[in-house]
Amino acid sequence: MITILKKYYSCLQQWLAVHTPQSSVRRLAVPLETIMTEKTYHIIFDRNYFNKVGGFRSRKHISWNLKQDDNLKGEFGGKTKEGLNRLFKLSKDFDNRIGGIEFAIDFVQFFNAQIQDKHIFYLHKNNEIIPIIKDIVNDIPYSNYPLKETEIGIAETPPNLLNQEWEGNCNRIGGNPIWVQEKEELICPKCNCEMEYIFQLDSGLPDYNDQNSNEIMFGNDGILYAFWCAKDLVSGFLWQCT
Repeated sequence: MITILKKYYSCLQQWLAVHTPQSSVRRLAVPLETIMTEKTYHIIFDRNYFNKVGGFRSRKHISWNLKQDDNLKGEFGGKTKEGLNRLFKLSKDFDNRIGGIEFAIDFVQFFNAQIQDKHIFYLHKNNEIIPIIKDIVNDIPYSNYPLKETEIGIAETPPNLLNQEWEGNCNRIGGNPIWVQEKEELICPKCNCEMEYIFQLDSGLPDYNDQNSNEIMFGNDGILYAFWCAKDLVSGFLWQCT
């Protein structure tokens, strides 16, 4: 069955390439295998990681108590060698295509990009994370303290949480994003293809800024969304808030 679908998918792409003007098509830079086998995961933090006040959205929600896979771990928070704020880096044996890849951003540039209705992108090349600047002016101050470092666990999301509402543990990998506003997409600045949504991080994660209760806020208690182009190894980010 999968072989038949692959042939159909390939034929469809070839037909579109011939019969549809390139300027009117946004191709999804994701292999069929990924679309058909993608899973959803929750990021699991040690309860002592969060501040006593804040951090947990709906503390008693079942998504905070999922059983993690003991074989899947990741590095979270801190700084990269480039001076960016590390979001996370999962172990290489993670069964998603982003295993072993380090994701990081500059929070000041991230904030100013949102204000200017733009997005930030990074090229992952030769073990370096290189910003792809798109005329973003960092003229508004914003906290650029890194997230507090910790080891994270990974739990496969149970069926009853695949379409989770904006409550509980909203730190997730893959699956359907928990949109705060309307659905959005990012287009890779390299190949002009629609990027694949890969993970989201919620506000309230602890950082080292004691002027802001030691927790990061993506706008007004919002969510950061990350996207990935597997073809060009480019990450992109946006946030939504109320």
